[in-house]
Amino acid sequence: MSCKEVVDIKPASTTPQLVIEGKVTDQLAPQVVSITKSVPLANSNSYPTVSGAVVKITDQNNVTRTLIERSPGTYSSASFIGRMNLAYTLNVTVEGQTYTAKSVMPEKVLIDSIALSVQRFGNSTTKTILVFYQDAGNAANQYKFVLSINGVLVKQIFARNDQFNNGKFVQQLLYQDDIKLQSGDRVDIEMQCIDKNVYAYWYTFTQQGGGFNSTTPTNPPNNFNSDKVLGIFSAHTSQHKNIIIP
Repeated sequence: MSCKEVVDIKPASTTPQLVIEGKVTDQLAPQVVSITKSVPLANSNSYPTVSGAVVKITDQNNVTRTLIERSPGTYSSASFIGRMNLAYTLNVTVEGQTYTAKSVMPEKVLIDSIALSVQRFGNSTTKTILVFYQDAGNAANQYKFVLSINGVLVKQIFARNDQFNNGKFVQQLLYQDDIKLQSGDRVDIEMQCIDKNVYAYWYTFTQQGGGFNSTTPTNPPNNFNSDKVLGIFSAHTSQHKNIIIP
């Protein structure tokens, strides 16, 4: 019997909804928020952009940064570094409504190393990425791993926590069946340390939506103050490592 977390899932809506996706990271870079509209299942994956919003990010020290719409539906700040253990609030005013979301950037857990795992089943061979890291034992930790192969983002989403390995040295298998790994492929792994609300969003998304990298049409619980908006705002740390497949 496998262990599963029980999450209350709201049914997805077929009516177009506002989708806000934003982040603050610990990297010196513009912090970006995208605003689009969801589309029905039968439509293509082209999401209408939303322009003309007023977008601000405020930290718990009351430092506010106003984001500029650099391209339709994409808003970015001047470059700054997000700080660990600091709470950030996203404030978006659009179409006469104001939406807010709050996220706290956790302490950073570093990747120790990455490796390739090769499994053979009869005449077939499967190559999978392994990530090794030391989980911090002084607090609950949540992680999201983002995998790219030759610059192409895989569809699977990897959301993990330390429920069963708190304080342990972890060997994390990132199995995906979207892109078959071949010799010479360059694989980039991003490890994000995320807060509990962001983890709940991505975990529910993988359970309901099959792990594909999209905020629609599934409707997981997010950290916005309104159930009329989809998406997530995440303050998280970020670390990248890469490997060339032998």
